[in-house]
Amino acid sequence: MGIVSILAALLLPGALSAREAARRARCENNLRQIGLALHGYETDHQCYPVSVTHRRFSDVYSYEGMFSIQVRLLPYLEQRTVYNAVNFTAGTEPTDNFGEIPGPTQLLLAAINATAMNVRIDTFLCPTDGGPFAGTGNNYRGNVGLGPYVAPWAESRDSGNGLFMETELTRPAFVTDGLSHTSAFSERLRGSGSGGGALPERDFWGLAADVNTADEMLIGCQVAARPAATVYPLGGNRWFWAGRDRTLYTHTQSPNGRVPDCILPKSFPPPGMATARSWHMGGVNVLMGDGSARFALEGIQLSVWRGLGTRNGGEIVD
Repeated sequence: MGIVSILAALLLPGALSAREAARRARCENNLRQIGLALHGYETDHQCYPVSVTHRRFSDVYSYEGMFSIQVRLLPYLEQRTVYNAVNFTAGTEPTDNFGEIPGPTQLLLAAINATAMNVRIDTFLCPTDGGPFAGTGNNYRGNVGLGPYVAPWAESRDSGNGLFMETELTRPAFVTDGLSHTSAFSERLRGSGSGGGALPERDFWGLAADVNTADEMLIGCQVAARPAATVYPLGGNRWFWAGRDRTLYTHTQSPNGRVPDCILPKSFPPPGMATARSWHMGGVNVLMGDGSARFALEGIQLSVWRGLGTRNGGEIVD
C-alpha cells in the first residue's frame, strides 16, 4: 500500500498537468474558431462587429440594441439557426444590470429573444473554468482597449482604442498598429453567481467615483474593493448581451492582475475595468487581430500588454 501511495503521488501531478494542457489546447482552439468567424464577418461586411447600437425614435422611446459581438458572429460559427432566432428589430437590454431592477420593457425584450439567448454555445466556454453559468455563459471577450469608457474624449484619451468600439464600427484600416500586434479576444472567468462569497478573480465591485483614464481606474477599483462593498457576481452569465460585465474586456492591467475588477452600477453599457483572467497556469490565451493565438504570461510587462490592447497607439510590441 505504501508503494502504491508513493507511485500515485508521483503520477498524479503529471496526469493533472496533462489534463490541463488538453483543456488549454481546447480553449485556444475555441479562440481560433472565433478568429475565423471574425474574419468571415469582416470579409462580408468590410468592418468588425459593433457591440451596442442606439437609435432614438422620439423623446419617449429609443431602440437599445445591446447585442454582443458574439451574437453577430453566430452565422460564422455554424450557429445560423440560433442567429435566425434573434429578433434584432425589437432590440434587447440586459435584465440583471448591476444595482438596477429590470423594468417591463427589459423583461419583454428578454422574453422575445429567450429562445436564442438560452442556447448553450460551447465555443464560448473555456473548459478550464468550472464556475456557474455554463448553460448560457461566456468566457471569451472582445478587446475594447485601456480606459473606462466606450469612446475617447478630452479627459479620457485612452478609452475606446481596442480592436472593437462599443458604439461605432471599426475597420482593419483603423488598426494602424497592425492586426498581428493588436489583441482581438481574450478570456475571463465567469462570475461566482448569486448567493456565494465574492471572489476577486471572478466578480466585479461597484465603482464609487468618476475615473477618466486606465491608471485612475486601477486606483478606483482598489478603492471599490473594500470590505462589505457591493459586488456584482453575474459577470459572463450571458454571451447574448454586450458590456464589460459579460462579453468585453480591457487591457488596463496585466492578465490575472491583482486589482479586482470594477464597473459603474446602474449604467449600461457600464464603464469600468474587465481584466483578462483564467485558471490556466501562468496566464491567458489571446487571439490577435490576424487570427493567430498566443499565450500571454501573467508577468508580461504592463507597457507591452497595454500596447497589444490598442489598435492605434503607435507602440512597438511583439
